[in-house]
Amino acid sequence: MINRISKIKFTLLLIGGILISNADLQAAKKQISEPPVKTEETESVVKENAGVAVVDEDEQPASKKDLQGLTSDVAVLRDQLTRQLDRNIANTTRSLTLGGTIQTRYSAVTSTNQPTSPNGFSLNQAVLSFSGALKKDYEEGKSLTYVFTLLGSAANYNIQPLDAYLQYSILPSLDIEKPYLYFLFGQQLKPFGLEAQTTEDQRPTAGLATFTSALGLSARDVGIQLKGDLLPVVDLAYTYRVPLIQYNLALFNGGGYNVADTNRSKDILARVVLNAPVDYNSDFRGLSIGSSYYTGHQDLALNTTGALISGGSGKGSEIRYGQDIAYVASPVGFTAEYAVGEDERALSGTSLANAVKSTIQSRGYTVTFFYQWGEQFLKQVRNQSRLDDWWPTTYQPFIRFDHWDPDTSVANNESTVLTYGFNFFFAQTTKLQLNYTVTDNKLINKKENQFIAQFQYAF
Repeated sequence: MINRISKIKFTLLLIGGILISNADLQAAKKQISEPPVKTEETESVVKENAGVAVVDEDEQPASKKDLQGLTSDVAVLRDQLTRQLDRNIANTTRSLTLGGTIQTRYSAVTSTNQPTSPNGFSLNQAVLSFSGALKKDYEEGKSLTYVFTLLGSAANYNIQPLDAYLQYSILPSLDIEKPYLYFLFGQQLKPFGLEAQTTEDQRPTAGLATFTSALGLSARDVGIQLKGDLLPVVDLAYTYRVPLIQYNLALFNGGGYNVADTNRSKDILARVVLNAPVDYNSDFRGLSIGSSYYTGHQDLALNTTGALISGGSGKGSEIRYGQDIAYVASPVGFTAEYAVGEDERALSGTSLANAVKSTIQSRGYTVTFFYQWGEQFLKQVRNQSRLDDWWPTTYQPFIRFDHWDPDTSVANNESTVLTYGFNFFFAQTTKLQLNYTVTDNKLINKKENQFIAQFQYAF
């Protein structure tokens, strides 16, 4: 039994030795038959010894296959970016600047004629503006631009066009040391006085002076206008430009905005402003004196009481002229404006064409004093312009007196509005306005106190 086991062990050891010897022999043959592995360092040494220039793989020229792959990757990324832009970003074929002004307010009124006056929150108005260039002149600055704004107000909550006009620079406008001249066509502000031309985002008070709406000066109109300046004074250290003379000449329908003209006559407006020709650091910076003139015709009609209504036949002249002075500076400033209106009205007659007319003279003025302190919200302190003077600093208390007499020939029919106000600016066009007004209207024997807290923000 022991001998049999020993034989089996011996046989297995013999077979294992033969297999190991055979494996070693095959490995040796393979090592002899295969060439040695060349490393990058070995290849470089061999090529240097052979006189062949060594080229780095990063400097190898791209193959056609490499270029096709890169083009395919760029196309994929371009398609992905295009889809994102189409879905997330508004697009236009021309340059476009989007802006707007929104006014939300709370008002509380106490009146002798209306003891239960409604109080509460409201959206006073919202203005959305679009502007840009239709033709950009890079050589001389004779560009053609456009302005289009939409207005939504609390009066009827309807959206309607407000500004819609083209502007062309007749003279080159790239050199700030030369005069400017622009031509405007379309629906626009009337160039009369100070307050009627002030846009919604720059008005200091929550409401306009009484005479601007009573004389029809605050409403836009459709027509053409030339506006320019002469003898500009430039302080290059601050990029500050102020013209000695500014002028406007306009021709309008006279019917107001978003309405068709009702007669063939047109209204003519002219305005001239003299500015203090000083540099930026002068104490007289921001001082200006202006004069405005308006003439036109209105349609007349008679109802059963003999009162004036519009839209009939027969014409009566209307004239407005005004004076204004402003000192817009820091920390103390003021604005004062005076306007007179002369209107022909139909009193009686067998027909509208030969109605008896009389001229009624009206008069109004407003004075505003303000004080301001805090920081100026400018991107660069040393990049100033005359428009920047109208952007107050952080805190601005003011007081305004507003007087209006609709008929100077009638006694005790005028109205006065005294406004105490405070503006807190978060930015140039974002402010909280607090107004407390005391109104005394002798014509209807009405006394009214009103508090308005208005948040105005623009973008």
